[in-house]
Amino acid sequence: MKRVLLITPRFPFPSISGGEKWAATLAEGLAKDHEVSLFSFTCPGAEAHQTALAMSLEGGPFKKIYLLPRPDGAPGGGLPAMPALYWSPAAARALTAAAEETGAEIAHILFSEMAGYESALPASLPVVYTEIDSSYLYPWKYYLREMAGFKGFFKAGEFFNSRAYARRHYGRFAAVTSITASDGRDIARYLNTSLTAVTPNAVTPAYFTPPPASARNAGELLFIGHYPHYPNEDAALRLARSIFPAVKADNPGVTLTLAGSCPTPAVRALAGDSVLVPGTAADIRPFLWRAGVFAAPVRYGLGTKGKILEAFAAGLPVVASGEAAAGIEGAENGRHLLAASSDRDFAAKTGRLLRDPELRARLAAAALDLVGREFSFSGVVAAVNGIYGRVLDGR
Repeated sequence: MKRVLLITPRFPFPSISGGEKWAATLAEGLAKDHEVSLFSFTCPGAEAHQTALAMSLEGGPFKKIYLLPRPDGAPGGGLPAMPALYWSPAAARALTAAAEETGAEIAHILFSEMAGYESALPASLPVVYTEIDSSYLYPWKYYLREMAGFKGFFKAGEFFNSRAYARRHYGRFAAVTSITASDGRDIARYLNTSLTAVTPNAVTPAYFTPPPASARNAGELLFIGHYPHYPNEDAALRLARSIFPAVKADNPGVTLTLAGSCPTPAVRALAGDSVLVPGTAADIRPFLWRAGVFAAPVRYGLGTKGKILEAFAAGLPVVASGEAAAGIEGAENGRHLLAASSDRDFAAKTGRLLRDPELRARLAAAALDLVGREFSFSGVVAAVNGIYGRVLDGR
């Protein structure tokens, strides 16, 4: 058993977005084998709820939880946009104290916005880092509303600041894991370690297995997202405004459900004829068990889209943008999902799936097999445990 200090930008409980689900599941898995403490920031507006959750978890699965208000940061000072929002000298001092108080034997930083906090950790403390999404190195691919897409090509400062930030901090890490091999390649030039591994976005497949009594509505399209996260809002708007009308023109009875959490005003405004926006749901599995086709036209951000893995695990056939499909390493177009190159292509392939029950069944079966073999969270926890052992043996 090792004393582990896990450092994340957002307290991952409750887990309402993909990154937080990954962090929470990893933390819970590691806590079965180690003494795990958490260092995180609260989300604005959820401080009271998250503080109560932290109190209930401390002394249970986790040894100690250090929960701070998110710094009042603002882009500038040579930092990339997201690290600037999470950096403060006071938080750095609090992290130094937390490492000392817990007697941490290993620190593990998740998300690029927290990489700068390596400087607050004792030089003798080995630090493992996990790259969740390397798109911050490429502003035009990044998930921030202010720079995603064409706007990113005009963000030269962000482009150079992100690389300077990686050069300044990534060389400290004793080991690095990444959500995809592509993310790992993006940051390899900034590392001083060869101890790397892919620890993919993953699910617990059994959790998503449909109950025996569930029945699918073959004419229901589904998208799930945490909508304050811009790539999800953009995908919902694109799906409802551009793709769905073309699908409905050839399939008059089809409906679209935009489920998930915290729909933004723009997403709520999509509700209407044949489009349902149910609002935040504590459990998204009933939506996955009921729908006929999962549609994921996500185009910003890198890494593996957890929503697609959840659909795979629930036995739901998937149509995805080429960008989203590429994040599921090992998934083949036409075998595990259908990948679309444009809105028109997306609509055509969605319509094809709606009309072909044999294709839906074939894709769903192959995807379920893939997620069980390659994207189960038990394998992620085992890989991280192996990394910890090699880091400490090397020291």
